[in-house]
Formats: sequence, structure tokens, C-alpha cells
Amino acid sequence: MADKSKLGMEFPLYSIKVEKNKIAEFVAAISQKDDVDHIRDIYRDENVAQTSGFENIPIPPTFPSSFIFWTGGGLLGTVNALGVDLNRLLHNEEEYEYFAPICAGDVITRKMKVVDMYDRGKPGRMHIQVTVLETEMINQKGELVVRARTTFMER
Repeated sequence: MADKSKLGMEFPLYSIKVEKNKIAEFVAAISQKDDVDHIRDIYRDENVAQTSGFENIPIPPTFPSSFIFWTGGGLLGTVNALGVDLNRLLHNEEEYEYFAPICAGDVITRKMKVVDMYDRGKPGRMHIQVTVLETEMINQKGELVVRARTTFMER
């Protein structure tokens, strides 16, 4: 089970440049397309994105989840820092609050903190421990662009 003494723990800051090819590959994967030639043009063509009002190719709504995989040792780095047993882990919920678009070329700094840990279940039944992470994503201009809350459970 996650170490409850980690409640309030702040992870080191990590930055990543948002690459247009990563956006296109992510969109192809979640759209179940064989390649990036079959995704919406806004996610692979800078001119279409700019005509649509973006500075560059925008990320799709769930793309911020990928920042945890590409920074700070990835998912394993995160669960190991918390003492989580990966074999007992279940991703429960993801919530995003957007303040500004994120586009290709942006440099995003991930600021992640453990904001809640609690037990669920009834005595004599399956014990579940819930951990909630809050991640602020700040662009190269110092602007908060997304706040995400990730909830996972261990049984």
C-alpha cells in the first residue's frame, strides 16, 4: 500500500517540450487509427491549427496524462516514490481544469503533489486505499495552463 506519510509530498519539478509528432501519435492511438495520416488535420497540420485559432498544433483534451509517463521516471518513478504495489494498482479517475491551450512547441513544467490519501471499504471486506495527485502544468511563460487530479486505488 502507498505510504500514507507521503501525504503532502511534492515531487521534483520536471519540464518537457510538447512535440507535434507526439501529439499526432497520441491522437492516432486514442482514435484507433493505423497512422497519423488518418487523424483530424488540426492535430497534424500547423496551418489548419492556426486557421482554427491556435498558435500551433493543440493537444487533445486527455494529452496531459502523458506528462506523468514522460517525466520524473514515468509511472514507475511515481508509484515507487509513493510505495505503491503496481500489481495492486487501479487508475480510478482523471480530471482536468484548463486555463489556456497547450500547443506543440510549448515547454510544460509539471508540478505534482499528493493531496489526499484515504481508505475505502467496510471492515471484513476488501480494503482499498485511495491516493489523489494534483498536477499543475505551467507553460514557458509561467502561466498555469492545466490543473489535473489523478485518483488511483490499491486493493
